[in-house]
Amino acid sequence: MATSNDHVRLLISSPGACIEYFVENHTYLLRAVLITFTESILGLTIATMFSFILMIICFKYQGFFRFILPIVMTTQVIPLITLAPFFILWLGIGITSKIVLSAVISFYPVFLNFATGYNSISQNIIELLDIYRASLAFKIRHIYFPLSMPNIFTGLKISATLSVIGAIVAEFSGAAEGLGKNLLMASIRIEPELMMLSIFLSSIIGGVLYGLLYFIEKLLGSWYIGTKRMN
Repeated sequence: MATSNDHVRLLISSPGACIEYFVENHTYLLRAVLITFTESILGLTIATMFSFILMIICFKYQGFFRFILPIVMTTQVIPLITLAPFFILWLGIGITSKIVLSAVISFYPVFLNFATGYNSISQNIIELLDIYRASLAFKIRHIYFPLSMPNIFTGLKISATLSVIGAIVAEFSGAAEGLGKNLLMASIRIEPELMMLSIFLSSIIGGVLYGLLYFIEKLLGSWYIGTKRMN
């Protein structure tokens, strides 16, 4: 006869049972963490690089910026996580489909915040650069990127957690390994320890990516971080 404790265990597990499960299956779990972490960080990197390339094109051709921004914003109407089955069918159940979905979900915050940072630059500065006929490379390196840096890092920190979500959602739809696959299997097999550990390890990945970006921002953006604290 099932007891109340049995019913509770179907939903959650105790810390002691989770630790015991982790000790017994640490190799399998850590491999899943490595796979999901790799998918997330590669997806975030690709999204960042694509955002920067797109913004550089917009710097050179101002009309392109006015054309592409509404299109990018319109794409957000589509629930991007529903594209996971499409990427699985197109690219297979390997790591590539997870990286692509992670990149697609991570792209918008980086691009939008970069665009916001650029639009917040004083028009007087831009006109002064035009008067002195500054090259595009000079503008990007010394004006556009530095002055947009606070917004860029805001977008990156948002995208850091979204990249993990994208990778896990793609693993739900079809994967050989990964934390998303573990979460799916835990619900099917009714293994609360595996589910709780997978959720905990997923949050650690998001925290590590966020913390990494925090320290990079602290290193590169100390000049504006100090200003914000003073204000």
